[in-house]
Amino acid sequence: MMNRRDLLIGAGYSLGMLGLASCASIPKATPNKQSRYAHYKALKSSMDRVTHSVVGLRPFRPQGYRLELEQLENKTIVHNYGHGGGGITLSWGTSIIAAQLASQPLSRDIAVLGSGVMGLTTSLLLAQQGFNVTIYAKDFPPNTTSNIAAALWLPSSYFDKKVVTSQFLTRDRPIIRGSFARFLTYVNRPRYGVCWNNYHLLLPEERQSISTLPGGNDLYPELATSTNDNLFGYPYQSYMKALIIDPMLYLPALLQDAQRAGAKLKFAQFKSVDDVFSLKESVIVNCTGLGASVLFGDNSMYPIQGQLTHLLPQPEITYSYVVPTPEGYLYMFPRKGSIVIGGTAVKRAYDTKPNDQLTLNMVRGHADLARKLST
Repeated sequence: MMNRRDLLIGAGYSLGMLGLASCASIPKATPNKQSRYAHYKALKSSMDRVTHSVVGLRPFRPQGYRLELEQLENKTIVHNYGHGGGGITLSWGTSIIAAQLASQPLSRDIAVLGSGVMGLTTSLLLAQQGFNVTIYAKDFPPNTTSNIAAALWLPSSYFDKKVVTSQFLTRDRPIIRGSFARFLTYVNRPRYGVCWNNYHLLLPEERQSISTLPGGNDLYPELATSTNDNLFGYPYQSYMKALIIDPMLYLPALLQDAQRAGAKLKFAQFKSVDDVFSLKESVIVNCTGLGASVLFGDNSMYPIQGQLTHLLPQPEITYSYVVPTPEGYLYMFPRKGSIVIGGTAVKRAYDTKPNDQLTLNMVRGHADLARKLST
């Protein structure tokens, strides 16, 4: 799977979750025919069930996301970008603070740059408070990077633990908790595509029990670890209930909510900070993601390329999983309209064209796992 790929495993809270790194090899699974997961239905992973593959670029800052107010010339700039692989997960937490910062100058007219999940949540919050909000973007849902996200609610892959400061982590904890609390209000409201799911992290060797997780263990219902009778027969498993968000439902719903609250949309492409300064609004919220590198000279940020493949939906699939491999990881998240499989995380890669060989490798890798379910 995905050999010769430079993968971001273990950076920040990794997609494999909870500070657990991948192991050297994958053992042959030995499922128990009387397994507690015997009722799970096998994923149908084959090329004839592939609908499409997509590639997104995560805006990764080793030191963590930027969330602060800055005065530039006669403008008040509020930065809310650089969330790496945790954008949707953290969106409400950081956008609440960004909206608070943007409201401090007491200007009624506010510009929001970008219409990904950060731009939409910040715009919605400000519009609901009565501000005159205009969202400036070159694309709107469903054509944003946020629409490509796998979108399992996990504080994941948005800082480098070797670089991040204790001050950032202290501030990050209430942000994680605030974001989780807001997402709970959308659960099982069909229009938003947010629902609970049975999540499994599987490892090829036993590990110590999990200690404190990002934001606090109470954010992870039914959290448990086990070393026997695990999904696919793996020696170690971390299990919990987790929220899955379908961006193709969630983001258009947020956009509609923001418009109903009064936010206006304007197509615009900013090539330099001078274009930003030319806006009529004196308060500007920067939610441009990778675009902030050019507009505001953030040279610390770089893309983490990720490829996903969508399979035809299987309503009977009620579980998700992440399985580290020697070259990366395999993950599967079910949605109403598709099954999303992945995944890759390639540092400093800018290409957004799907790789056909990667698609084939992912499909085969998940098919191998599915066969173990019925062994």
